[in-house]
Amino acid sequence: MKRQTATTSLAALAVALLAAAPASADTAIEDTAEEAAPQVKDDPTIVVTATRTPVKIQEVPATVTVFTDEEIADQLATDIKDLVRFEPGVTVRRAPARFGAAFGSTGRARNEDFVIRGIGGNRVLIQVDGIRSPQGFAFGAQDAGRGGFADVSLVKSVEILRGPASALYGSDGLAGAVSFTTSDPVDLIGADDFGGFVSSQYSSEDEEFALTATMAGKIGGNLSAMIAYTSRDFEELENQGEIGGVGETRTEPNPQIGRSDAVLGKLVWDNGTHRVRLTGEYLDAEVRTEVLTALGPTFLFGPAPVWTVDALNARDTNERVRASLDWTYDGDADDAIEYAFLSAYWQDAEDRQFAFEERTQLGFIPAPDRERLNTFENRVYGAVGEARSSFTLGGMRHQVAFGGDVSFTRQEGVRDGTFPGRGETFPTRAFPVTDFTLGGLFLSDEITFADGAVKLFPALRFDFYDLDPTDDPLLVGFQPEGQSDSRLSPKLGVTVNLTDEFLLFGNYAQGFLAPTPSQVNNFFQFPAGGYISAPNPDLRPETSESFEAGARYTADVFSVQVVGFKGDYDDFISQQVISGSFTPQDPAVFQFVNFDSVEIEGLEARADLKLDNGITGRFAMAYAKGDVIAPDGTRTPLDTIDPYNLVAGLGYRDPAGRFGGELIVTHNARKDAEDTPPAPGGGELFRPEAFTIVDLTAFVEVTDAIKLRAGIFNLTDERYIYWSDVRGLSVADSGIAGAFTRPGRNFSLSASFQF
Repeated sequence: MKRQTATTSLAALAVALLAAAPASADTAIEDTAEEAAPQVKDDPTIVVTATRTPVKIQEVPATVTVFTDEEIADQLATDIKDLVRFEPGVTVRRAPARFGAAFGSTGRARNEDFVIRGIGGNRVLIQVDGIRSPQGFAFGAQDAGRGGFADVSLVKSVEILRGPASALYGSDGLAGAVSFTTSDPVDLIGADDFGGFVSSQYSSEDEEFALTATMAGKIGGNLSAMIAYTSRDFEELENQGEIGGVGETRTEPNPQIGRSDAVLGKLVWDNGTHRVRLTGEYLDAEVRTEVLTALGPTFLFGPAPVWTVDALNARDTNERVRASLDWTYDGDADDAIEYAFLSAYWQDAEDRQFAFEERTQLGFIPAPDRERLNTFENRVYGAVGEARSSFTLGGMRHQVAFGGDVSFTRQEGVRDGTFPGRGETFPTRAFPVTDFTLGGLFLSDEITFADGAVKLFPALRFDFYDLDPTDDPLLVGFQPEGQSDSRLSPKLGVTVNLTDEFLLFGNYAQGFLAPTPSQVNNFFQFPAGGYISAPNPDLRPETSESFEAGARYTADVFSVQVVGFKGDYDDFISQQVISGSFTPQDPAVFQFVNFDSVEIEGLEARADLKLDNGITGRFAMAYAKGDVIAPDGTRTPLDTIDPYNLVAGLGYRDPAGRFGGELIVTHNARKDAEDTPPAPGGGELFRPEAFTIVDLTAFVEVTDAIKLRAGIFNLTDERYIYWSDVRGLSVADSGIAGAFTRPGRNFSLSASFQF
């Protein structure tokens, strides 16, 4: 399933064409070299995710990482996996594609989700332009992640907040928040009438060729518009597996071919104080997989195979459409309301996973060819509003933010195909079509006193949700039940400036996550196989409580931060066997219940260096450990915690911003045995060896309009495996560990032309 081998030549041609393009008039985009520099005292970066009010990143009372569009381009990131490549404590799971038509889902979600300090999935809030991204979903052979709902080439910044965010954003902010912000026309044209850029990129690790084109201009008066488009073509992600052929022993990647298209359009009216913006966004991706690892004899009841799988081909697509209309008021600090924002939006996200399996019967058990189609869709209407006001009271300066949001989601999924499992009738669903209402109101404050030396950041949010399932005709005989609840989530941050350069900070926050429709009303019947899945209308929300304290030193050329954290997560939702003995007469009953609690604690540190002569340096490390606490008090290590990891870089950036480069070393320790849970069913989990990889990136501005970038990754051709990719794999199955290796030495090239 190799794509035509023109990729390399196309990339080279695109680079040559861009490099040969004549320099136009003055570039419309201001130089962002300083934005991509390490965070030191003069860093102008402003963040809002952590407090809902604009705060300099050096003064925020929490741990926030910001990626600008320039930084994303400089590290040649093509997706969210690459985005957090050099960010300890934040990972994106990317398991190899080794799934089946009806059993197993390993790697089907591709870039699954963000994991922050060991907690991930729907427990991390992801938002684009302040609009919450749809949830992920997994059931049986279906696994729909959220990693493909934002194309990194179309964003101007990304903020990652560690720790609960529910006091400001509500449900889904249990463990943290990832906020994508897309560009406006003014970001491309500045004070000019027309501008934009074209860029191309080639990555050898998956033979990806990407092309981005963006144009923006003033239409007349205060009206401006922009359109941006990114196209990607790619193949399977390479690894260092050495066994080819077919069957479970294969460790080379299964052949894949994929493509994606992303479009962003905006129409903006802006008179300086008021801004009205109409935004349209469309993302569409497709991946076709030839699952060679699933071929061969199938064993069900004994030593003799019951059929042979001759071929298994999959076609997975995901699509997200978003339209939003918003109004922004940006007044003076003396106004009663200095800032206001109101947005109404609609979005529709659908994930479709199709598989066709060809089989040969080997005995009396029928084995016709079968198809499987699993879908998951979220159609959402919503509104977001907030305002800010500043005033002085009792000798203290207050900057108050208040607002709220509400969304109405219809969530549904279909399980369809041919030759359904015994006792099933297609089409059917894992849960009924459900209307899901989620909303809340928040109030936050930034209180400054002691001549600016001390700041308090209190916040409180009231949230409510309502699950209203329909009487679904595809679930005959099933009577679903609804659920509603509410929650108060407080948060308090504090910063103390001991000197102009040295700051202490602390943060306390609570978070919560509402149960999903598929957890409350999960329904599956297979008594002949000895098990069923039952709904649980009494399922409670998950909650969290976290503490964070740290110190931050920020000087003209050097900064360092050290932070310790502890998080307690209660009422974790887990699918458990609540009764039964796995026989047709007494089938086991699976049910989502509030089973576990989790405790996590850890330490993070980072340092940045930026000398006047252009030398830069950085260091970051993260260590965490966590336990799952069963109702009887038994502690089991949490398997989503990554082992100790660090990143160190040394680079040079020409003071004029014309050229630069960086050598980055990444080290991941081996997971300690005492921090590793037992394998499902007993035995030990496979623990990859510690590894150290070296990456090299560089850029050069050929002219004011043309910029070339290049990167060599895994420079020493290290054979390595991330724990996040392999977690759950037992020592008994470690013979296929080569399938979970990441690419060997690989490179990436890009060129951009601004006009």
